[in-house]
Amino acid sequence: MPGDVTVLEWSLRLILAALFSGIVGFEREAQHKAAGLRTHMLVGFGAALFTLVGGYAFEGADPSRVAAQVVTGVGFLGAGAIFRQGVNVRGLTTAAGLWAVAAIGMTAGVGIISGAAVATAITFVILNFLGFIETIMRKRGAISNRRPFSVKLSNLTEFNQILNLIRSIDDQTGDVGLERIDDETYTLSFDVDESHVHTLGAAIQSFDSVIEASEIDPPAQ
Repeated sequence: MPGDVTVLEWSLRLILAALFSGIVGFEREAQHKAAGLRTHMLVGFGAALFTLVGGYAFEGADPSRVAAQVVTGVGFLGAGAIFRQGVNVRGLTTAAGLWAVAAIGMTAGVGIISGAAVATAITFVILNFLGFIETIMRKRGAISNRRPFSVKLSNLTEFNQILNLIRSIDDQTGDVGLERIDDETYTLSFDVDESHVHTLGAAIQSFDSVIEASEIDPPAQ
């Protein structure tokens, strides 16, 4: 085999890249995100494999060029995890997680196993535990306690009444986004104070045109 890396070393690096990425993917899977365990494992494994091939399979190859292409490719993949729902953009954290596991896979691919392990631990902590800190800070007013909310309607006959209800419950509500899904379905998207989420959800269900009303991507408890 070309290069100084044996088959055993290749295999170990690829396996560890998949395992490290799987740890991050497990957290995303537990949160029911668009990209879960298998996606993260495949991204980390693929990044490690490209790194190995670019660095060792060809004489005189420039590994940095392969690494740059991996980053570009993962960028396109991450963009697929981001979507807009009304005035809100969702999936940014999942996209960032995919970008992080690609870096972890590349780190394992070049043989910096300890670095990949530390990066995995840091990524897992950021995704899994910092949400609790955000909750505490939100309760203390250090960060915004407004939550994205979505209302699905079968028609717009009660639109003005629903809008008035939203304003009466939370007068700090800003722009309300209206999106037509199909001929018979519309979606309202807006931000509401965390303390009003349950009150608004119960009150808004009284309208005949309301199909569903819920908080979008609620924080982990």
